[in-house]
Amino acid sequence: MLMTCDRCGYRGEGEEFRHVGNVMCCGPLVFRECPRCGNPVICDRQEMREEIENTAREISRRVEAAISSGDTTQAKTLLKDLSLLNQCLNLEALQEYIRSRRREIRRLEKNPTNP
Repeated sequence: MLMTCDRCGYRGEGEEFRHVGNVMCCGPLVFRECPRCGNPVICDRQEMREEIENTAREISRRVEAAISSGDTTQAKTLLKDLSLLNQCLNLEALQEYIRSRRREIRRLEKNPTNP
């Protein structure tokens, strides 16, 4: 989903606009931050949900690949990104997945296998 900043006119993909918070305590409207000027931009979370879910699935695949290859640094970075996405999705199953992958990373870091 393309978004446009009403201050500077920057137009880009929704993922480029960092999630800042909800407009109200509940409801679909959220603030996103323009990557160029930092202006808060209001967007409808429902319109972005499918795109965010697809991005979360892709990041999850990348997490699995990083863990399989033993790249715990990359896996941690991806899990952080996934956690930020879950602020929008608010899925308990995704939160549990993130926790389980973090536990797996800690195990890998404590007991690295020798090639």
